[in-house]
Amino acid sequence: MPQRPTSRARRVPTLLPTLLAVLLTTTAALSQTWTETGDAGDLVGSAQSTNGSGSLTSINGVMSSHGDVDVYCVQLTSVPPSGLPLVSVACASHADPTPYLFSAAGIGLDANMTCSGGLKETVAPNISLVPGQYYVAIAHGDWLPQSAGGAIWQMLFSGPMWPNGTGAGSPLTSWVGPSTVTAPASYTLILNPNYFVFCDTATPVETSTWGALKARFGN
Repeated sequence: MPQRPTSRARRVPTLLPTLLAVLLTTTAALSQTWTETGDAGDLVGSAQSTNGSGSLTSINGVMSSHGDVDVYCVQLTSVPPSGLPLVSVACASHADPTPYLFSAAGIGLDANMTCSGGLKETVAPNISLVPGQYYVAIAHGDWLPQSAGGAIWQMLFSGPMWPNGTGAGSPLTSWVGPSTVTAPASYTLILNPNYFVFCDTATPVETSTWGALKARFGN
């Protein structure tokens, strides 16, 4: 006489969709893209911390107004050679949003207001960037970062630029620009995945999730 399937065998088809959902959730947690949550701040102290595992390839966000500046915390894993592309954003003209790179202390390192080949691209400066915490920022092209000493950059359309303003040696304190009304603008900051990872490591979920599954479906 054929044996009836045990109750545990009957549970397998029910368990499979849940396991699939867990795998998809885990894969999403390891995603290499960060999406702005709420509104990223405009200074180092209010910057949004990226959170995840593995290399960080891009950051998606929205500038809700012309004066909305977004700053994000990231981690640099090794010393990039001078001139190596680090952070870029797609553009169609010089007036489009500009990417910036700041140190952990808010000191300006590189920016690019020049749209060339469809990109505004920052590169590693001619000083060694030690591994650790850094900040990437994006602002409309006519909004410029300031420090206690004045403008950090005096922008010119000449490609990637190290800070060249009177406030170049001091930390970021504010941004200034015209009171222009514009529609919200979405953007994607593209990061060099060979050098950047998330600012914070995502909390592992496998153990607690598996424990919940065992509690629901048995050992």
